[in-house]
Amino acid sequence: MTSTKRILFVVFILIFFTGIAIGLIGRSICTRDNENYQNVQVELFAPDEIATVLHDEDLHQIYVCYNDASYVNVYSEEGRFLWAVSTPYLRNVYFELSNNQLIVYNSADAYIYDSSNGTFVEKKKSDDIDLSYDWENEYTDDFQNGEFYFDTYQVYKAQEDGSLTTVVARPWWYWVFNFGVCWCVSFVGAIGMGTIIFLEKRKEYRKTQKAIHPSKHSIAIENRKARFILKYFRITSIIHVVYAVLNIVFGILMDGILCIGILPLAIHFIISSIVLDHIRLTKDEQTIIDYWEVFEISTFIIAFLSVIVAAMLA
Repeated sequence: MTSTKRILFVVFILIFFTGIAIGLIGRSICTRDNENYQNVQVELFAPDEIATVLHDEDLHQIYVCYNDASYVNVYSEEGRFLWAVSTPYLRNVYFELSNNQLIVYNSADAYIYDSSNGTFVEKKKSDDIDLSYDWENEYTDDFQNGEFYFDTYQVYKAQEDGSLTTVVARPWWYWVFNFGVCWCVSFVGAIGMGTIIFLEKRKEYRKTQKAIHPSKHSIAIENRKARFILKYFRITSIIHVVYAVLNIVFGILMDGILCIGILPLAIHFIISSIVLDHIRLTKDEQTIIDYWEVFEISTFIIAFLSVIVAAMLA
């Protein structure tokens, strides 16, 4: 590997781990485990994504709800902060307004507050209450006058002309800690590392090819084990690509029904990698196998990414 490639490889490694580290730091900053859940809280300023926004027309209040923080900031319809509540940490949080109560809950526990001022009412088992468990929000471009809408960090109020006025604003740097953005940064680092590794394997492959058969475009492998592994990598790579294509198609047509297929593919990939790494080959055979193994790894990454795409399309 040349000095330039070494430097680039180190840079891509730093990009990869920086994305992961900042993403985890962001989640850590957002997560709350509030022991004083009976008390009204101060306004939450953390780069947590808005899970949903509820609106009480009678009280003229909007409730901006955050999942990781298990937190609800409450504002007037003009965006003036009024009060906030926060529960102990709840995984997969739901938020609901019902019978003049604000309910923050998961599948186990429900924390109930007076929706007018945040006064704690009681804690109950979720099964003891008739709850909707509705967390999905459909985004729309058809804005209705006076209604409230939100994106990742901001809350808006629709005007008569169809425009949106920001009611609750958060600074741009929140995106630095956004887990999706950090994931994309790490993905760029991974692609960079993978490309450099592929180029090095390709260089070694061609060097071996030239040494064995200078006049041929491919290398004939005599070892049966090596031929089997080579065929295995080629077939597996094709399966990964086919799965990725079908996964995206089914994501559009059938709500991502094939996404679960990544689990057997991943298990097969891990086990086969462990088994094949213990098969002894000559140096030239190993060079050829390593070259095609990079293809298999790359196609598995494509299959994994197709799950994310299919989930977004579903």
